[in-house]
Amino acid sequence: MIVLKKILLVVLAVFAASSFAQMKLDVYKKINGEIDERRPLGYLMSSDAIKELPIPKDRIEHESFVDVQEKVRGKNGKYQTVTKKQRVVTYEEVEPKAPPRYVPVNCKFGDVWVKRSELDRFMQEYADLSGEYVSETGRVVLKSSPSNANRFNIIVQNGKDDNVAEIEMGNLEKKNVNGHARFVYKEDGCAVGVDVFNRVVRVAQRGCEDYNVGGYTLAGNYPTFKGNNRIVETFNLDSYSFSYPKYLWCASGFDTCEPLKDEHGIVHITWSKDGHGTIERKAGNTVHTYRAMERVIPHKRDFYNGEKPIAIKTKRTDMSGEWMNWYFYPRAGRFKMMRSGQRHDAAYMEIYEPVKEDD
Repeated sequence: MIVLKKILLVVLAVFAASSFAQMKLDVYKKINGEIDERRPLGYLMSSDAIKELPIPKDRIEHESFVDVQEKVRGKNGKYQTVTKKQRVVTYEEVEPKAPPRYVPVNCKFGDVWVKRSELDRFMQEYADLSGEYVSETGRVVLKSSPSNANRFNIIVQNGKDDNVAEIEMGNLEKKNVNGHARFVYKEDGCAVGVDVFNRVVRVAQRGCEDYNVGGYTLAGNYPTFKGNNRIVETFNLDSYSFSYPKYLWCASGFDTCEPLKDEHGIVHITWSKDGHGTIERKAGNTVHTYRAMERVIPHKRDFYNGEKPIAIKTKRTDMSGEWMNWYFYPRAGRFKMMRSGQRHDAAYMEIYEPVKEDD
C-alpha cells in the first residue's frame, strides 16, 4: 500500500503578510464632550465587527417672546389683568452644516468615536469579504473575482492530518439577505450554503457525503477572520514511478478519449521526482517535466472508484503557458493530466491506467 507524506502548507510567519492586508482604525472616547487625539482608547482591525451609528445632529436654539396675561393686585387692592412678555426658548435638531471630524460607531469597545476620513477607508476594506476565516479544525477562504465584486471563489477545508473534508467552489454569486452575504453551490448529490455576517462564516451542507472524511464535514462555524494572508505551499511528497505501454488521449473531454501508444515507446511517469512535487513524463528519450505550483482540491467527479486523488496544478518547464492539473490515484496506480482552466467536459486530457490482463 502506497503511503504518501501529506502536502505541507507553510504560512509565512512574517506578520506583514496579514498586517498589510488589515487596516487599523483608532477609536476614541469622549471625555466631558471632548476627544483627545493623543490618547486613543484602542484600535480596530478589519477583522473586527463594526457598526456605524447615526451622526448626531446640531442643536439650534430659537428664542421668542409671547404675551402672557396675569392677574395682579392693584394699589386699590383690586385684581386686574395685565399683559407681560415671556421669553420662550425652543431647540431644533438639524443636519450639521459641515461634515463632522468624528463620527460614532459601535464595536467591541462599545459606543465610541472615530475619525470620519479614516472610517471611510476602513469601511471600504471591511466591506470586502475576501480572506481566510478559521475554526479550531478548519478554514474557509473567500476570494472575490477581479472583474466582478459579486462573484467569489470559495474553499472549505475542515479536518486534521490526512482526514480533511474539503471542496472548492468557483464563480459563486453573492446575494445579500437581511445584511448577510450568502452563497449557494450545487452539484449532483451535494448542496453547500455559505453565510457571512459580522466576519463570521457559517457553512451548511445537504448531502455531500463523498466529501466527508474521517468524521469531518464541510458544515460548521468559522468565527475567526484572519485577513488575506499570503500562503506558500511546499510539496513534500514521496517519489513513485509507474510505466504505461498505452494511455487514453482525450482531445476535448471524456467523449473524445481514444487509446494511444506513444511513438517513442513505453511511458514512464515519476511522481514527485525530486521529492518536492515535480512530475516527469518520459517516453524513450523524450522527457516532459512539470513543476508543482499549487495544490488543487478535487471535485467528486475527479474521484475514481471512490478514491480521492492528490491533485497539483503544474507548469510544463519547456513550454510557456502550458499549465496542467495532475491527478494521482495511489491505490489505483492511475494518473490523469488535464489542461488547467478548461471545463472538465471539454478539457484536453491524458489518462494513464495499469494494463488489465485482458487488454
